[in-house]
Amino acid sequence: MRNLAWLLPAPFVFTLASAQGQRPQKMEAPKWLDDDGKDLFNDIENDENPHSDAACESREKLLKAMAGKGDSSASSYRARTLLGCGLCELKKANWMMAKRRLESAISEMNVPSEEMMLKNPDLAPIALTKQAADFMKKFELTQAGTQLRRCREVLERNVKTVLKRVHQQMSQSGQAVPLEKFVEEIPGLGKTGQFLPSLMTQVPGLREVFGFMEVVESCLDSLDAQVAGIDPMQKSKKLRLDVSKAKSKGGSMMYVRALFMQPVVPFEQLAVAKELVDSGAAKAISGLAASQAASLIKRTKTGSGCKEELSKVCEKLSKIADIQSNGFGETRLLVLKEGKKQSLDACTTNANVGILVAAKDGARLTVAGQPTPLRAGEPLVFDVCLEASLQAEEKLPVLLAQAWHPEFAAVERTTELRARASAFGLSEEEVKAVTKVVNDHAKSAWEKSAKHWRSTSSGLESMRKVLQTQEEDKAKAKEAAEEAKRKEDEANDEDRKRAMEELERKRAERRRKEEEAEAKRLARKKQLEEERAKRDPWLLFPEVVAAEKKVEELKEQRRDANAKLEFDLSNSLTKEISAAERALKSAIKKAKKAYKKGETPSATDVSKKDAGGEEAEKAKDKTKELQAKLQDVKKRKAEASKVFPRSHHKLHVRLTVEVASCVYLCVLLDSFCSSLRLCDEYFGSRQPGAPPGRGRTEITPQRKAQEVRNT
Repeated sequence: MRNLAWLLPAPFVFTLASAQGQRPQKMEAPKWLDDDGKDLFNDIENDENPHSDAACESREKLLKAMAGKGDSSASSYRARTLLGCGLCELKKANWMMAKRRLESAISEMNVPSEEMMLKNPDLAPIALTKQAADFMKKFELTQAGTQLRRCREVLERNVKTVLKRVHQQMSQSGQAVPLEKFVEEIPGLGKTGQFLPSLMTQVPGLREVFGFMEVVESCLDSLDAQVAGIDPMQKSKKLRLDVSKAKSKGGSMMYVRALFMQPVVPFEQLAVAKELVDSGAAKAISGLAASQAASLIKRTKTGSGCKEELSKVCEKLSKIADIQSNGFGETRLLVLKEGKKQSLDACTTNANVGILVAAKDGARLTVAGQPTPLRAGEPLVFDVCLEASLQAEEKLPVLLAQAWHPEFAAVERTTELRARASAFGLSEEEVKAVTKVVNDHAKSAWEKSAKHWRSTSSGLESMRKVLQTQEEDKAKAKEAAEEAKRKEDEANDEDRKRAMEELERKRAERRRKEEEAEAKRLARKKQLEEERAKRDPWLLFPEVVAAEKKVEELKEQRRDANAKLEFDLSNSLTKEISAAERALKSAIKKAKKAYKKGETPSATDVSKKDAGGEEAEKAKDKTKELQAKLQDVKKRKAEASKVFPRSHHKLHVRLTVEVASCVYLCVLLDSFCSSLRLCDEYFGSRQPGAPPGRGRTEITPQRKAQEVRNT
């Protein structure tokens, strides 16, 4: 793990500057920062309030200046700055951003896990604060309050550790002040008192830790105000119990912020009440026939009533940690009289819950004006801080036990027990014993019981829904206000209207000019194409057009390949473009020669048909007629030979002459058709614009047609 000397809330390396005649210590800006970054760093260090608006704004700028720095100490400085940014967001109640900043700070520390941080008192406050921000994002108000209270207690313990070291150093120089004087001024967070304000200038770590504590205190006050907004009874509890604020913890009354309790709760929701049933204590109560009230456990000590038949009940109760270690409460046996109303004592802290177990049916509990019947041997959990009374139809004993609230953490319980030991009349050995009970129980069952309490509480679920609805309403109200302001600005801002009209006019003018320029470009393109056709008509030959099109397509493919950084494909396309350009040059050359020899782009494809096509068709028709006539003559000759004797020699000779004439004409026409086919094959085998064979006179279509006619 990296060196975390710059992070909170580790006991900083400190020396008392005044004791040695030196100037107050200040943290120097890292050398790897630029001048602007160093100025921001010094501004934050010199600010009396480390989390003021100006300091928070400077931290955001400093964080950007630190980004990307690779110095060995850069990570520690970034973590310290991110932590400050997270606390600034926490102070603004921006829970989501606070969680992100604190997560980034933890990642810069390179710690193995949050569990490891929770075991380290120097790092635990960072992890607890991050968890509190996460719970608030989920509207888990009381759970966030628990984490913040734990964070506050750990920070206070760290401050006491630093003050002990300071006191030791001052004792060596002969300037010792009683350590209790320092501790008494801790609730003032170094802003009030006789010693801590001057000591903060000499011990840099105190300023950081007290700044952290101030943010946590502010958040706890905010959460407590939200609970009071949902639970109307919370305000009255605070007015009665919160009598030692900003003073040392020496009294017997205590108010815990952001702690919620319903008037009556089913016993299945509270793990302690279930322990009463499982341990057999509730069953033991149901068989009692006590005639007078008795104290069983008072301020963690065994009461005077644990005698005879109540000794077994006391033994079972002493094994329930949340009851036995509760220094604020008292567990005792009440004896209700027939038809008489008995009021219950008010609590000394809202960190306690009350549990009632009646020996028989017939008793009734009234809390905040709501009556609830008690069943024999079945616990009933209620808010002991509200006005409550019991009433029974007949005389019967009822057990009243006070246990720790499940969301009051172990670190808070042990802190309060040690701080109020004198008020509770506990010796040092008794304090050690009871704190050991609290810690042992917390390791095995506290988190489980707190989780069960939250998951089965209908009151906490209602609180979550109310907070979520409030957040949604707040977001909608903000959105509506912004929309109304925007509309108002649009309606009243005449300058903006004129500016928008001028902008629209300029845009329309720009579009018109662009359209005119495009029209001119197209017209110019068409003109250039016409001029090109007039100047170089052979470029309009289909072969030339196809070759040009292929070259353009290959060039477009190469441009796409270059844009995608596909250089291998680009190289191969360059070779293909070179070959296509050579083919284009050859096609242009051939088309130019063909054009000079009389061919035109439009007549190229039909030149074959002009080369005696009609004569060939007529010759084919004539050949068919002669062949038909020849067959007819042969048939008549054969018939005449059979019918007429040799004496009719003249007719035979005449028919023979006709046959010979037909044969001669057919041979002549066959030769003519063969000549046409050769001529057609000659011209058809040559591409338009190709030169004639060597040693042969070129035959034009006109000459070819004339020769056919002559033949």
